[in-house]
This record gives sequence, structure tokens and C-alpha cells, in this order.
Amino acid sequence: MAKEKVFAVTYVRGLEENGAKFWLERVGWQPTDVGQEIVRKHAPEEVDYVADVGGAHGRDALWLVEHGFRVVLLEPNRFSLQLAKERARERKLSINIVHSTLPYLPLRSESIDIVEFCWCLHNIPNEYKTNSLEEIKRILKTSGKLYCTTFGSWGRHKMPNSIYPVTTKKAFKKLHTLAGLNPIIEVEKRTDITVPFEKYWYGEFRKEPVKRVVKVRGVRFILSFKTVNSCLNYFFETFGG
Repeated sequence: MAKEKVFAVTYVRGLEENGAKFWLERVGWQPTDVGQEIVRKHAPEEVDYVADVGGAHGRDALWLVEHGFRVVLLEPNRFSLQLAKERARERKLSINIVHSTLPYLPLRSESIDIVEFCWCLHNIPNEYKTNSLEEIKRILKTSGKLYCTTFGSWGRHKMPNSIYPVTTKKAFKKLHTLAGLNPIIEVEKRTDITVPFEKYWYGEFRKEPVKRVVKVRGVRFILSFKTVNSCLNYFFETFGG
């Protein structure tokens, strides 16, 4: 019980250096369940880039690099990034490390195959959550996939004011769909193995294809970007020179 109280207090957002040291002490370098899911479900040779958004000191990002993935680690805490750089240097790992803060990511549109967004959404005030997810959608390729987790509840334990949880499964799904990210599995409620009273949502989402409205003889058809391309290719192959 004493251990739970310590974590409940030290979760309060403080100085960057203290925050970086706290997370390193709490979770170490072991990968999250999200990092393990990515390795289990994807082959590195089929993925151009993974972006670990808000990846702290890089426990998942560096672990993914060790498994053959090309990774961009994006994190607002400069001390966490320094820990990641030192770890990469020690283990001779090649990784792109970028200091950035949502809702703005300094990456090209549609440049990323997979985004890991683990333990971050609840740190973003509610009024900026949708904008942040839309920014993630922007950097994802059309076939890109988002892995997302966020706090749902702490049971009888009170969260600090610096955490903005997503309290229901419905709200978690709605935030993503509003941003154009559709669930591809049923959202799960999971338990943190380190601190069992912490419950969180786990979801996998796909970027919704861009759609175009086409009007033919007064009838409106909604076509995906892929369908429009297929129609154009057929037209040029059939009637082209």
C-alpha cells in the first residue's frame, strides 16, 4: 500500500529532469505491451518508419530499433531525450531523435507507417486532444496504423490535476474517429502491471482514407481515394492513346 501512495504522489508533473529520472526509475528499459505488439504484428522490412510520439527515454523506440525497425523518437522532455541518446550510443543503435511537443510534429505528411502513442493522451488537456490526434493522422500514411494507450481510471485513487483521463471506452473511440482514425480491433481495458490500480485503454486504429464526392446524373457517390485512382487507371488504360 505504501508503494501505491508513493507513485500517486510522484506522478505530479514537476521539473523536466525529475520527470525523466522518475520514468526511468519506474519503468526502466523494458518494452511496453505496445512495443511488443508492434514487433509481433509487423515485419521490419515491410515498414519504412515507426514514430514513437511522446516516447520518453526511448525504451520502446530503442527496443524496436534492436528488432530491425527504423524509428523516430519524438519527445518534449529534453532530459529524457538525452537519456535516449546515451543509451543509443552505448548500444551502438541508429535512431532519429527529435524534440517536439504536440499538437505539432516536425515530420512530413504521410511519411510514417506506424505511430506508437503510449501513455501520452492523458497528459494533453481535453481541448487539445483532437488536434493532437489529427496531427498524428497527418503524418501517417493512408495505410498507416496508430497504437494508442491512455489512462481511464485509478479506481479509488485520485489523479493529480496534470492528468486528463479518458474515462470511458466510448469517449476513447470517439476522440479517434473524430480525428479520422478508425478502430481496427475492439478497444480493451487493461491493467498496469507495475501499479495495478491504474486502468488504461488500449486501441489500434487505421487512418481513414481520403474520400471524394462524385455526382453522376444527380446521384452522389462517395469514393475513397483508392477507388478514384482505380477508376482513373481504368479510364486511361481503356481510352488512352
